[in-house]
Amino acid sequence: MCLLGEPTEGKVVLGHFGALWLRIRVHGNFVHTAFSEGKSDQNSILRMHEVTSAVLEWIPDWENHPDNSYRGAKAIVNIGAVSGGFGWRVSRTPHHTDLFLDVRVPPTKPMAAARREVLEMVRGLAERFPEYGIEGEVYVTAPGAEIEEDHELVRAIDDAHEQVFGEVPDRDVTRWFSDASALTRYGVPTVNYGTSTGLMDVELGENLDIDGLVKTAQTYALVAQRICA
Repeated sequence: MCLLGEPTEGKVVLGHFGALWLRIRVHGNFVHTAFSEGKSDQNSILRMHEVTSAVLEWIPDWENHPDNSYRGAKAIVNIGAVSGGFGWRVSRTPHHTDLFLDVRVPPTKPMAAARREVLEMVRGLAERFPEYGIEGEVYVTAPGAEIEEDHELVRAIDDAHEQVFGEVPDRDVTRWFSDASALTRYGVPTVNYGTSTGLMDVELGENLDIDGLVKTAQTYALVAQRICA
């Protein structure tokens, strides 16, 4: 078994979402500025503006679909990056522009199904904008993870937390993913449980409350003692 000390505000994370990273490419004309008059509709950056608007129409469909929710938490999609053109030579129109999405996938959904669905969306974009040469590529997948609430490790954390903090810990579902993604694939039951990071400080950055850190360490020791016994 594994207890991951990710910052969870003292809550037991019974499951977290996975991530799928998608690149959408739009092609365009490569031409010198001097000869680009009347050809703005062939500029891949301007074409990507239209495609991005279409992606923004799709995002709520993904986030609000019942199949993409988990324990009351719905999926989320982030437009993480756009890349196109040459900053060192803006006298040329970009021959292609890329849009990058981070699509969060619930642990109950097979990643193969999520991959198929997002690529279907890309194919729909290609049909909607047939002259843009739209392509899609899934270049990273990291599946989510979950653990049953009645698992021995969860019960051990509950008992130890109550002994140290005087109350049973709350439950949580997160949309970030952790090493539990890999560990559970190798048959290692894993729980994310840790102290609070506190508010992000402008000068100190991520920081911990010492009292919470000490009590969480005590909880870890009690969990290990119970599991090993």
